[in-house]
Amino acid sequence: MQDLGTVLKEFMKRYPAMTEGATAQTLKRIQADPDIQQFWTEHQSELKQDALVVSMMDLFEFMREKSREQDPKKALYPGYRPTLVVEKGYPHVSYEPTKQLVKQMKQKQLLTAFAVPKSALKADLSEVVQDFVQDSGRAKAMNVVADTLSHLIEKKQTKSDRFIPGVYLSGDFGVGKTFLMGAFANSLANNEIPVMMVHWASVIEDLKATFKKKNDESLKTMVNQMKQVSVLIIDDIGADTLTSWSRDAILGVILEYRMQHELTTCFTSNFEMDGLQDYLAQTKDGVEQGKAARLMQRVRFLSEPLQMSGENRRLMR
Repeated sequence: MQDLGTVLKEFMKRYPAMTEGATAQTLKRIQADPDIQQFWTEHQSELKQDALVVSMMDLFEFMREKSREQDPKKALYPGYRPTLVVEKGYPHVSYEPTKQLVKQMKQKQLLTAFAVPKSALKADLSEVVQDFVQDSGRAKAMNVVADTLSHLIEKKQTKSDRFIPGVYLSGDFGVGKTFLMGAFANSLANNEIPVMMVHWASVIEDLKATFKKKNDESLKTMVNQMKQVSVLIIDDIGADTLTSWSRDAILGVILEYRMQHELTTCFTSNFEMDGLQDYLAQTKDGVEQGKAARLMQRVRFLSEPLQMSGENRRLMR
């Protein structure tokens, strides 16, 4: 099999009508493309003599889609990059997922989210580090979360059974607690650590709705997921309309299981831990300090308190 340059020259001699205009420009681009050159060199022995004539459109498609790879609006198959393969002696365009798509697919498999803001689900920890590092009110929280991530990755790599406590991230509205936890969740998924992040008030409302449906297994399924996932992030705890049922039969059951099995659990809240205990004591059945204190023992076992401060970023948009 001849090299690509020789094949193209012979092709243009054989088809002189194609030596001008758009076709000629396409042939020049094919000859100049380094990926096509490498492909042709590596597969000379496999390609048939008329491979260029028969597969010219495939080669053109390969060049076109390669140039469109970074523009999903123009790409034929967004998220996939073109590659050349040999099929029955002829070049053929095949498509394989980009690294970004593989990353997104991995996240979907390992990151379960319920009622989490889109901005948090898109958050990247490396970008958060750059954003938070100059802000003293956020920098400490960012560093502790990054350390927790490192410990969890090390635990996975060494197959250790060491308990890694999560963080109880408290602070005012809009300081970036959910955003930081979203970035943390994405990083866990990228490192193949299963994680579930839920907005607590939305979870409770959704679970209440299942009561009206007979034989609905979603309540049991969701609770089991929250009990058993490797890392659980409960976002905005203390923002729900508290009932003894949601506190004892749902939250208490989940945290009891996770404490017994030493599973990393994180929380975000507008309350500091003492404030959350006071909140958990207040239900329509009256003040139940004992039950609240018992539940807070589990929160304190599972996570370490971490204060975050700063301006309300929601108001800055």
